[in-house]
Amino acid sequence: MSEGHKPRQYRDLVLLHRSWFPLWILDGYILREFLIKYSVLMLVFSILFILNDVYNDISDFLEAKTGVAVFVSYLLYKLPGNIRFILPISMLLGCMWTMAAFGKNMEVTAMRASGVSLFRCGCPIFAVGLIVTGVNIYFNEAMIPRYEKLASEIYESRARKREIVQHLLAFRSNDQQRHWLFKVYVNTGNKQKDVVIKTFWTEAAEPQLIGMPGDPGFAERVRTIFRDRAEKLLRLPHKEMVQEMRKLLIERKLDIHAGEVEYFPDSGDWIFSNGSFVSYDRNDETRFEASRGTSAIHASIPFRRLRFSSREIPETPSDIINSIKEKDDLPTLEIWRLLKRNPHLPDRVKAIYETVFYYRLAFPWACFLAVFLGIPLATKNERTGSMLAIVSAIGVIIVYIVVAQIFLVLGKGGHVNPALAGLMPTIGFICYGAWRILGDRN
Repeated sequence: MSEGHKPRQYRDLVLLHRSWFPLWILDGYILREFLIKYSVLMLVFSILFILNDVYNDISDFLEAKTGVAVFVSYLLYKLPGNIRFILPISMLLGCMWTMAAFGKNMEVTAMRASGVSLFRCGCPIFAVGLIVTGVNIYFNEAMIPRYEKLASEIYESRARKREIVQHLLAFRSNDQQRHWLFKVYVNTGNKQKDVVIKTFWTEAAEPQLIGMPGDPGFAERVRTIFRDRAEKLLRLPHKEMVQEMRKLLIERKLDIHAGEVEYFPDSGDWIFSNGSFVSYDRNDETRFEASRGTSAIHASIPFRRLRFSSREIPETPSDIINSIKEKDDLPTLEIWRLLKRNPHLPDRVKAIYETVFYYRLAFPWACFLAVFLGIPLATKNERTGSMLAIVSAIGVIIVYIVVAQIFLVLGKGGHVNPALAGLMPTIGFICYGAWRILGDRN
């Protein structure tokens, strides 16, 4: 409305434009009020989670007569895993508590009457939400897998007085060239005992298992492995003998029984000690492929020490133990590496991994989602006080969790695209919150 068309009594009024530039006093006030409430909620929820851990586990530590320091360290290692759930809940409730308090005191109305939109009112809280989202990502990917492992080790070794072991563990390498069999797999450390690895003869295995001309027992091992061809091979010149033996052995099946296996993280090498090996014939004339390579061509031959580099055996103890973990327990980066290393995974398995991967990408943004939902819900209930806002927040949390879990199940089952199943609930709720905020901007 132009000045000439205004009624006489309103011509002295000036319409204030919406302000987006830093409003240091207002932003500082909103930020201070929010951080106070958010800190209180974080403290309360952290104490509740700690008390829950104390209630569940203290009896085991008392029975084992462990020290107070051990139990406190166990609780501290458990805390990061709890905080990843505390962060979004505290963000949503803190946002709604702050905005509901502003609404109850008519402060939101005063801000909007002064030209400050609802979205602009929440900018300090949005900034905190973005920072907390980054913290949540760090907790999920860097801290939680490591500290939960440490907490589990303390609980099993000090409270239960036992090593963390897996009985009769089998693992197949990603390239399908090695099949590991562990009678008892110890999760702690890099040493394992009584290990069988079913693999194939390679250029790295052949000189270590058979040796070179002149080595003690070389001729005896050649006669045991090659039997009728042994004397002919032993009469050949050194270079020709090695080439002919390699031609006869490469890609034949090989079982290595090791009394002890040790992995060295710095170099990525595997050391097999105090064991024996058996070779198998190809049986190429066998009609059925599954039965080929099942006839032993020599008796068990002992060895003292074998060394394989990371190029020859690229898997690590982490790869082995991760293979039996629930997909939801694997770190996001580990899932990404697994998908990249295994492009030919079965569709069912691939759908599970991809759904969990995309869900992991979306879940930390629940902190940002909390702000988008909290502001419009709180201001909607500004006249009824903060209680209705808190009840609304709890309802939103329940709906979000239920929807996210439904999509997660559908994605794992292959009924919904994994990216859609993992990302859609969070993106949808953020868009809904943004629409509510923009709808209330006037």
